[in-house]
Amino acid sequence: MHFRYIYMKKILIIGYGDIGHRISQSLLDHRIIGVSRSNTIKHSNSEWHHWDWFSGRPLALSSKDIRSVVVILKPTSFDIQGYQAGYLEAANTIMTNLNESLDYEQLVVVSSTRVYGDENGRNITETVLPHPENFRGHTILEYEQIMCAKSKVEPLILRASGLYDSHRKWMENFIQTFDGQQHHLTSNESNRFNRDVLATIIANYISIKKLSKLSGVFICSEPPKSFAQIFLEHYPNKKFEDFFIASDRSGKSFDYRQLLASNLMG
Repeated sequence: MHFRYIYMKKILIIGYGDIGHRISQSLLDHRIIGVSRSNTIKHSNSEWHHWDWFSGRPLALSSKDIRSVVVILKPTSFDIQGYQAGYLEAANTIMTNLNESLDYEQLVVVSSTRVYGDENGRNITETVLPHPENFRGHTILEYEQIMCAKSKVEPLILRASGLYDSHRKWMENFIQTFDGQQHHLTSNESNRFNRDVLATIIANYISIKKLSKLSGVFICSEPPKSFAQIFLEHYPNKKFEDFFIASDRSGKSFDYRQLLASNLMG
């Protein structure tokens, strides 16, 4: 093994997938240990470790000198059982294994703005007490609480809105494959956050010393934009009403000034 590779700072990412891959690309001078139930890693500074945290088997890592841990979980299915397994059962097992095997100094928990409901209103900040409106939000909020209670350190909790890839747009796919059936929108605007920016935030937190002591909740959500405006920007010569049935519901929105002020975005 190359000498430099041996002494690269080690980062453990549990739930390694698309976001984990983007983090790896931002931390080329770090050694990434990606743990997942199914994915494999193909990146110059990464290695993949298979661990099914539902199997009952312990997390067995050859490297113990890991100071930064990132946890990115998802439901095993989209019903209540899938959310409870994917977040609550997984969180308890993962934290038990981490605490038994590693002396970590940073823990990043990727969460969701689903913990807030419409009752939370507009321009939601980190000081607002979440009021989830369905089992998904309730489960994710309980997941956060488990991670905080079991962690050796105060974690950085990133509550992200709907994650999108600037190169893969659901609206573009819908227009290109349009079959004449209009899509009924459940709200008139989109709360979202770029996947690359989320990866950059995590990479900066790990690699920049002055940011490494940050902790607590940060809302990761761009200013809301109406679906009609998004459509107009990409299809100025088409009619929004030909493809979508608009909604008069605005729903919740977020204030991300704390994230901007933190310099986590660079």
